[in-house]
Amino acid sequence: MKVRHFCRLKRETKGIMTVKMDQFQAINSNPVLSVAEDGVILYSNKAGELLLRKWGVRVREKLPTNIKIFVQRAIFREGIEKIEVKMGKRVYFFVFHPLPEQECVNIYGFDISDCKNLEEKLRESETQEKEKLELANIIDVKTVQSLMNDFYRLAHTPMALLDLKGNILVSAGWQEICTKFHRVNPESCKYCEDSDIHLSKGVAPGRYRLYKCKNNMWDVVTPIMAEGQHIGNIFSGQFLLDDEPLDYELFRSQARKYGFNEEEYLKALDKVPRMSREAVDTSMGFLMTFANMISQLSYSNIKLSQSLAERDELVDALQESEKREQARSDELEAVLDAVPVAVFLTHDPQVGQLTGNRLSYEWLRVPVGTNFSKSAPEGEKPEMFELFKDGKEIPPENMPSQMAAAGREIKDCELDIVSADGEIRHVLGNARPLLDKQGNPQGSVSAFIDITERKKMEKALRLSNLYNRSLIEASLDPLVTIGRNGKITDVNGSTEQVTGYSRNELIGTDFSDYFTGPEKARKGYQQSFKHGEIRDYPLEIQHKDGHITPVLYNASVYRDENGKVVGVFAAARDITERKKAEEDLKKVHGNLEKLVEERTAELENAYKSLKESEEGLAEAQKMAHIGNWVWDFVTDKTYWSQEIYYILGLNPQESGAIHNDFLDYVHPDDRDYVDNAIKKALDEKPFGIDYRIITARGEERTVHAESEVTLDPDKIPIRAKGIIQDITERKEVEEALANIEIARKKEIHHRIKNNLQVISSLLDLQADKFDNPKVIEAFRESQNRVISMALIHEELYKGEGNDTLNFSTYIKELAGNLFQTYSLTSKNICLCMDMEKNVLLNMDTAVPLGIIVNELVSNSLKHAFSGKEGGEIRIKLRRKGNGSRKKEGDKATSFILIVSDNGIGIPENLNIQDVDSLGMQLINTLVDQLDGKLELKRGNGTEFTIKFAVAEKNNQASHPAI
Repeated sequence: MKVRHFCRLKRETKGIMTVKMDQFQAINSNPVLSVAEDGVILYSNKAGELLLRKWGVRVREKLPTNIKIFVQRAIFREGIEKIEVKMGKRVYFFVFHPLPEQECVNIYGFDISDCKNLEEKLRESETQEKEKLELANIIDVKTVQSLMNDFYRLAHTPMALLDLKGNILVSAGWQEICTKFHRVNPESCKYCEDSDIHLSKGVAPGRYRLYKCKNNMWDVVTPIMAEGQHIGNIFSGQFLLDDEPLDYELFRSQARKYGFNEEEYLKALDKVPRMSREAVDTSMGFLMTFANMISQLSYSNIKLSQSLAERDELVDALQESEKREQARSDELEAVLDAVPVAVFLTHDPQVGQLTGNRLSYEWLRVPVGTNFSKSAPEGEKPEMFELFKDGKEIPPENMPSQMAAAGREIKDCELDIVSADGEIRHVLGNARPLLDKQGNPQGSVSAFIDITERKKMEKALRLSNLYNRSLIEASLDPLVTIGRNGKITDVNGSTEQVTGYSRNELIGTDFSDYFTGPEKARKGYQQSFKHGEIRDYPLEIQHKDGHITPVLYNASVYRDENGKVVGVFAAARDITERKKAEEDLKKVHGNLEKLVEERTAELENAYKSLKESEEGLAEAQKMAHIGNWVWDFVTDKTYWSQEIYYILGLNPQESGAIHNDFLDYVHPDDRDYVDNAIKKALDEKPFGIDYRIITARGEERTVHAESEVTLDPDKIPIRAKGIIQDITERKEVEEALANIEIARKKEIHHRIKNNLQVISSLLDLQADKFDNPKVIEAFRESQNRVISMALIHEELYKGEGNDTLNFSTYIKELAGNLFQTYSLTSKNICLCMDMEKNVLLNMDTAVPLGIIVNELVSNSLKHAFSGKEGGEIRIKLRRKGNGSRKKEGDKATSFILIVSDNGIGIPENLNIQDVDSLGMQLINTLVDQLDGKLELKRGNGTEFTIKFAVAEKNNQASHPAI
């Protein structure tokens, strides 16, 4: 065998060497010992015990001194030592094999007593073998090459390994001057070979020779010996000594002599390393040691390596098998660790040892490899978890792993695992027994999945169903679900009350059976399936005692998880009271205005109560969620009360009070705002601001902060203090109240509009009872006045609930209604409107102006065009400019409203102030109410000009609407 086998043996790991030792013991009847550096015997096979008895020692005792010295020599030399020892009539050959990594020496003993008679023949054979020894056959070229490369990178010393024929076996760091020039030219190359072979002769082992080759490069050589035979040399060379001047002319002459490119040759010369003689000595110290190591690999060592080759091959094969098995084991372990399933495994029918995969240890928060078994001996039972089923702790014998190990298969086992830190994990899994070839239980494997989140979702779903059911039952309106076949699938308590039947009696019956008009009811829910919904569908529910309840049904379809329509959800609004109100309204229409005022007063009282509740809520919020802080500028220390920690979502025991930390919780969009407020506070200006924060839990909150700064006599800030209040809920309540206020106002306008429309309808019905045209005309005029007021409330209802009216839009709609009312007499009369855009007026101004326009336009339609084929009515509204008057601090805006026609006009002798008609009296009264001025122009028709001033809200001048 070659040197590589010896090098490989030195690199064996401790675990593999143990395997090899066991195998060698099993197949070798010769003595094998393992001895520590101090001579203590660590191991002996059975054959070695005979030797120990003859030496009078045992394992864990020291070897005799004459044997121990070779152990220490092998360790010191890091090489194999061999001796022959005669013991009685037997002769043993011992090989001392050092294992530096294990800090021990293996001693291999061979009984050679029977081989002495063959010794001579062996010597002759060895002599023949020695004569055939070649350096190339006893070294590992790749290993030596790697070693030389590493040494060259470290020391930058060129070197080479040559046999006695001048063949270069290994080299490192050879210079270009040799590789590209000296060894390329045949004549100069001959000098190189002559130096390698002849100048290196006669160097004693363990010595070296420094000489200059015939190409004027310095070289140094030391011999390599094997079994006392010179088999090669280690060269270091192709360098110049730094204590000798460089003779460039000499090398120029060499370049010319051998035909080298002189410039390139001198460049290569400049690259040649220059070494001191001390560096040469140091480098050769390593090379002589290296040569000695190769020399130690004598022919006997080679034969020993050959004898161990088969053992190495067996060990390598075993190692490969072990690697394959380990790879399969690692693959299985990786799979088990990758799946989201906790696996528990035992190979003990008594389950004294129970282990698992990675997830199982993560669940219980214990180190990997911990024994899980609750059946372990006393003192070894784990306390890191407890198992519960249906709220009761499970004894060890009833645990899934133990039951499966006893031969019973467990399926769909649902348990609660409580870890040592109190965490509860709901799990579901199976357990199966592991059987031997005879079918007897020898362990078990169990696998569980975490269903904690599923349990939480199931609980949340149950609570959600209960919550939804509570909402349905809390509704005062009858609620019902209907299947596609028209059968009732569910009802709430209100449905039971309105029908007189119980829930169980109603479910499964036909929905339409409980109405006075079954066909109409059936048609209604069929329309729901067809169109997806119905709104305000009038029906009458018949109680089983005969009582009738009028309702308005609203219904929409509901779908399953696939989007398929499975039924209709219907809600009925009891309109009995509304029906009664309508009847009462017909009876007391003369007192309707008073009723409206009373109802309005009730709403106002309700609004005041709501405002009082809001103030009470604001006061309560003011007393809650307030924390105080102090910041000492001198010591840079900050104090926070506990409430501030809670507001920021922090734990007072885990967090410190640092001012800059607080600024990190301010919302990024509000930091400049807060920073500016703090800067103003430093100028002794206390502040109170609202801004947003992001808590440690990532939640956005709104806080109110107030602060003031204390100054020293020199006006230098020394301390700041303040409070922070979480006003998130208050902000949400304020927003909700604002929405309620808008809805309340819109509801008021909606109801007043409806009531005025009812009055208009009643006037229309009443007018039909008279034949006198004047009476009918009086009813029509009153009806138009009511409509003009109703339109105002309708526009306010459509608006945003801010009690302002776009007057231009309102006038257009009012005029359109008037033209429609007088359509029979105004077919050839056109309306021209020139209205200022975005004129926003409140009710106090809009109502009288609307009545004025109603009266003037109605008057033109009735009287202006008598005897004429057609004509034109013009309405114009313009801002005049800002007046000097102010109303409650608001800036007043002056307007000019012009209503004109090109009809027959008003006689010159008619004074409008003395006219007895109700219309003109209303106009004069309402103009005075507006603190305005009325002007009349006669001539080509009639033109009424009303000038007035009002306090607008968000009015901006704009171009006229043509």
